[in-house]
Amino acid sequence: MTGLVVIGLMSGTSVDGIDAAVLKTDGQNFQTLGCPSVYDYRDETRDAIWTAVANPDALMRDEFMRVNLDRLIAEDHARAALKLIDAGGFNPTLIGFHGQTIYHNPAGQIEHPLGRDTIQLGNASLLAQITNLPVVYDVRSADMAAGGEGAPLAPVFHAAMLGRLDVGLPAVLVNVGGIANLTWFDGHDGLIGFDTGPGNALMDDYMRKHCDAAFDKNGELAASGIADWQLVHDWLRMPFFATNWPKSLDRLAFHHCLDDPRLLAKPVADAMASLALFTAKSIAAAIDQLPAAPQTILIAGGGARNLCLQSILRYQFGTALHDGNFCEGESLFRPDTLEAELMAFLAARHLAGLPTSFPSTTGCSHPVCGGKLAEPTR
Repeated sequence: MTGLVVIGLMSGTSVDGIDAAVLKTDGQNFQTLGCPSVYDYRDETRDAIWTAVANPDALMRDEFMRVNLDRLIAEDHARAALKLIDAGGFNPTLIGFHGQTIYHNPAGQIEHPLGRDTIQLGNASLLAQITNLPVVYDVRSADMAAGGEGAPLAPVFHAAMLGRLDVGLPAVLVNVGGIANLTWFDGHDGLIGFDTGPGNALMDDYMRKHCDAAFDKNGELAASGIADWQLVHDWLRMPFFATNWPKSLDRLAFHHCLDDPRLLAKPVADAMASLALFTAKSIAAAIDQLPAAPQTILIAGGGARNLCLQSILRYQFGTALHDGNFCEGESLFRPDTLEAELMAFLAARHLAGLPTSFPSTTGCSHPVCGGKLAEPTR
């Protein structure tokens, strides 16, 4: 196929590393190219990100702190891109760079001094200089300027992915990052996308606070506990879940659940089991609200490795649910690198002038071509 060789770089709201992948794409069709990987943030960068996420308004008031974090994030992404190029022997022509989200409150759902906004940090010009490659960045602001929520941006790529796979339609692709989002695609003009609720964020934050661990490996702790169904039922009555799509969330939108006295009174295994059930049931409730039941459900993102989460969803949806191995060993669908591939795809669409978001996915008033271009100084 014709197209550009594009590196996609993505660090999600779980801040668990920088996903890097390479696509050959014209922004409509794509071919995956070798050795995708995950690269760690430096401790200095990760600590500064978590400080910013916890208090983003303080960061935005402190120019020195903001500029420094912009630099740290760009340097770490540049290191990831150069390592990927060295490992794969690629000759890329473009980078798609998401940056690190520190705040996402597009509908003003959270009362916050920053109000309705979305903020991604990372100095794209510095990234372009270090790698000597043009960089497409700031992929959300144009959508918000057109009345959209700036998220999710994945549906256009998810639809291209689902069209590439031999799966029953309509199909759903669920990406479980810090926040979970889904895409529903019927193979024709039906494309829906929205955030479903918590992904890994609540489980990861609980583990950091109470277990001195970054996450629950494979969902093993959650699987050993007993979930509180009444607690989960009460949480699912929050207004967000009754709101129609399009809709999106900040990773802190449900953080108050971690302070619920009923959760704090539980042994850690039971608390994690309850958080896993909440995440799974919020995804399931979103799927049940779609225009037609999906024949195929694919799970991607870090949550694809949480076997407790998967088992709850499999109990509800049975054989419609598939993991990343459904295509019999072919590397057509790689759950761990889907978001990095998305950024490469969006970068190519930006250069081609193609829309990256739609009224049915973000609530924008018209299809929007998002992104800005940073060129290296020659």
